[in-house]
Amino acid sequence: MSRIVVLGDLNLDILAALPIQVPVEGEVRGPVQVKPGGSAGNFARTAACKGAAVTFIGCVGDDIAGDLLLRSLQEQGIEVRVKRVDLPTGAIVSLMHEGGKTFLCSRGANDGLDRSWIRDDFFCDVDHLHLSGYSLLSSSQREAARRAIGIARSLNLTISIDPPPANLIRSFGIPAFLGEIADADFLFPNLDEGRALSGEGSEQGIVDALAARFSLGALTLGKDGSCAWHGKERARYASRLSISGDMTGAGDAFAAGFVVSYLDDRDLVRANIQGNEVALRTLTGCGPRPSGL
Repeated sequence: MSRIVVLGDLNLDILAALPIQVPVEGEVRGPVQVKPGGSAGNFARTAACKGAAVTFIGCVGDDIAGDLLLRSLQEQGIEVRVKRVDLPTGAIVSLMHEGGKTFLCSRGANDGLDRSWIRDDFFCDVDHLHLSGYSLLSSSQREAARRAIGIARSLNLTISIDPPPANLIRSFGIPAFLGEIADADFLFPNLDEGRALSGEGSEQGIVDALAARFSLGALTLGKDGSCAWHGKERARYASRLSISGDMTGAGDAFAAGFVVSYLDDRDLVRANIQGNEVALRTLTGCGPRPSGL
C-alpha cells in the first residue's frame, strides 16, 4: 500500500446549470448540487478510496463548511493535517451554460495555509507527494508548497502536480509556472493546459515536449481518453464512451487513479487505464461519496 501526502485546496463545490433565459431580477428554478471539492481534496478522497494511505495538508475556515469538508476526508480514512483559520472556507460555483462552463471561485481559507504549517513529521514513511497546481498561484500557499517539495526531494519521494486551468497559468506566467513545477516527476495536464505549458498544438507535440521536461505523466483528453508517457514510452487510451455534462473533478480523479496504480506496480498502461476508469466512475456518480454532505 502506497503512502501519499496531498497538499492543496479544499473547497465546497456548488454545481448548477444556468437556464437559457436568466432574468435580471427574480428567481428561476433548476438543479443545484453541493459536494466536497477542491482539486487536492478530490485527489485525496479518490486515492484513499483506491487503497492508498493518504495524509492531507490544507486549510479551511472555522465554519460549518469547513466541518463538512474535514468530515469528507476523515470518512475516507484520510489523516488530516488541516489548519483552521478565521476566514470563510473556500467555495466554487460551477455554472454550466450553452457556451460551456464558468467558475466563480472564492479561495477564502485556502490562502491561510503557509510555510510554518508544514512539518517534517507529516512526511514520515511516505512514498509520494501530490500537489494541486492552484497551491503554486497563491503567494502564501506557494511557500507552503515549496517547503513540501523541498522535504519531498530531501527524502527522495516522487512528486506529482495537477496544473491549474490554462488561463491562470498564462496570468501567472508560463516560464514562472514551469520553474515552480520543475521538481515534479508526474504531470497531469488537460489539453488546454498542455498547450500552454508546451507551446505545442498537437497531441503528439504536447506529449513529446512535456516528456522532455517531466519523466512521467498523462495528457487528459476528456471524452477522448488520454495519452500517458514515461520517457519515450507512450500509452494511448481511447475512450469509447460519449460523456456530456459537468466534468468537474474528473481530472483530479484520473490523476489519483493513475498515481495509486503506478506506485503499486510501475505499469504505465495499467495506470493509464485505471486513471480513465476512475474518472469515468466519478462522472457517473460512482466515486467517493461522503455521507455527511
